[in-house]
Amino acid sequence: VTLISKRNNLGTFLCTFQSYSRFYSYSASCYFNAALTSVKFLMCKYPLNPWTKSKTHIVCRIIWICSLAIPIFLLVIDKDDVQFDYIQYTCIYGFSAKAWKIWRSVLGGLVSVVSNIVVIVTTTLLI
Repeated sequence: VTLISKRNNLGTFLCTFQSYSRFYSYSASCYFNAALTSVKFLMCKYPLNPWTKSKTHIVCRIIWICSLAIPIFLLVIDKDDVQFDYIQYTCIYGFSAKAWKIWRSVLGGLVSVVSNIVVIVTTTLLI
């Protein structure tokens, strides 16, 4: 429909929601992947110390809250930087503010690099 009408038919709210939810879900999936390998390592290292539901719920709450960091930064730095990209036919965040030169690499490092290092270290320790 967007291709035929040559304009964004999602509306501003849905476009903004789609852009922010993409960052939220990506960081949550990275953190959950790191938590999964870490818990597997802890369960193998300490088999007599059971992993309870309450511990699982606490870890999940922490991950969901930490995953909000990037969308909150997006809102604080420049909330109106979402636009519709006609090449990909999706809503994207522009990262056009000057503050993103530093914060983009810092937040990307926290999500991607740290979670991958946790996965690599815990997997190596399992071997």
